[in-house]
Amino acid sequence: MDMLRFGNVALDMSRGSLRGAAGAEVALRPKSLDLLLALARNPGRVMSRDELFDVVWPNVTVTEDSIAQCVREVRRAIGDPEGRILRTIVKRGYCLDVMLAPSPSSNHAPTVETKSDRPSLVVLPFQSIPKDPNTEWFADGIVEEITTALSRFRSLFVIARNSAFTFKGESVDVRDVGRRLGVRYVLEGSVRQAGGPFRVTGQLVEAETGSHVWADRFDGTMADVFELQDRITAAVAGALEPRIRQAEIQRATRKPTADLTAYDLYLRAMPGFYGRTQAGYHSAKCFLEEAVARDPGFAQARSLLARLWELGVFAGWESDAEAARARAIGLAREALASDSTDPLVLARCGYVLTLLGGVHVEGAALLDRAIAANPNCAEAYIRGAWVSVWTGDFATALSRADMSERLDPLSLEAMNCLNLRAAAHFFSRRFDAAIDAAERALGRAPDYNSARRYLIASLAQVGRHEDARAQATELLVRDPRCTLARTRGNNPFRHKWMIEFFLASLGEAGVPSG
Repeated sequence: MDMLRFGNVALDMSRGSLRGAAGAEVALRPKSLDLLLALARNPGRVMSRDELFDVVWPNVTVTEDSIAQCVREVRRAIGDPEGRILRTIVKRGYCLDVMLAPSPSSNHAPTVETKSDRPSLVVLPFQSIPKDPNTEWFADGIVEEITTALSRFRSLFVIARNSAFTFKGESVDVRDVGRRLGVRYVLEGSVRQAGGPFRVTGQLVEAETGSHVWADRFDGTMADVFELQDRITAAVAGALEPRIRQAEIQRATRKPTADLTAYDLYLRAMPGFYGRTQAGYHSAKCFLEEAVARDPGFAQARSLLARLWELGVFAGWESDAEAARARAIGLAREALASDSTDPLVLARCGYVLTLLGGVHVEGAALLDRAIAANPNCAEAYIRGAWVSVWTGDFATALSRADMSERLDPLSLEAMNCLNLRAAAHFFSRRFDAAIDAAERALGRAPDYNSARRYLIASLAQVGRHEDARAQATELLVRDPRCTLARTRGNNPFRHKWMIEFFLASLGEAGVPSG
């Protein structure tokens, strides 16, 4: 359960209720409560009026007065008449900064009581070395931008900037910060300036143990100070979410099986899903089906399960491919209905609907929305890269793959990224590059039949017919039902020439027609 406290009232986000000090429910109209919940699930992030319209009044036309009225009611209910917590950001929207009055024994009251398994973190004010008002603004600006960027990841719970800045100027123990704010992770850093050059360092620490999860440094000059700030923000936000995810997977696998939540099950499914093996596939499916059963509103788990069923279709691991296809499409539609603003959900569902449903325009639009909503989400770029391949835009596909790898160089998606490159190079007729990428993917996951098909097709195109036939034989051992007819039936390509070129290359290597 996530509990946010505002003075004498508390918002129970899991139950969707606002309660007073004695536990009595505080009266709020449903739409006002929906607006508060929407902002509370995005702490510290500015939500535009259009976003709030989509979340609070989906498929209904209302005026901006409706938002203004709800904002006034929420402010009254949480004791924020001056709008210091629920802030109006002129010409941009609204933002919830969670701030509490200090307790008698401390200058910092716990801002968020986080009892869910969702990872939580705070970005502390960066030190300016030497302490100088002329550089302090830059350090503060970096922290604010990183906080906003990280808050776009729905898998993270990020403490609002105003609460984090109550620690400014203090020498802190990250364990103490973790206890006070109820967070698992603390990001701290410094900005050093020697004359013209800047050096910005950052490190992510697990609050409970004090162990380091990630650290890096960035150099620049005052001449490109705003570009440097943007670069640091993108690099830190892109790097932290995957590192936290890996740490959380390890945490989940250490928990007793009798103590698993839906989020633990979701995390446990990831290694099996990304491993691209049949055993991993079935293991991941068990975890995700249970996660969705425990929490039907868990859109990220439902979207990953949609992707898993899609993998079963293309890898040949489902005996009834049409039923699996329908299940994947249905899960994707359900996930979008549950949350159509989460970038990860948008990316995964847009991918599945394009691949299995053939809705290239809708799928591409969903991927564009995902990347726009979170430009630091590596998975959105790799999903978008595949949609670009299927629509025939190979340059964009490779550019998006580059961005995904830059944001998350140690990704569990590494094999998928190699397969993406094999596909893009094959259709661009750079067959040697396609062969290299496919072979590297198969070196890590021999059951990765999609990569093997691109290897077979590319070998056939360069005249290595014996090697192509050997790979085709291996493909049929691993997937006896693989035929040209089934490949045509699973055609994800928007242009006819692409499927015809692919099938002709596979047929030349001996893949049976049907």
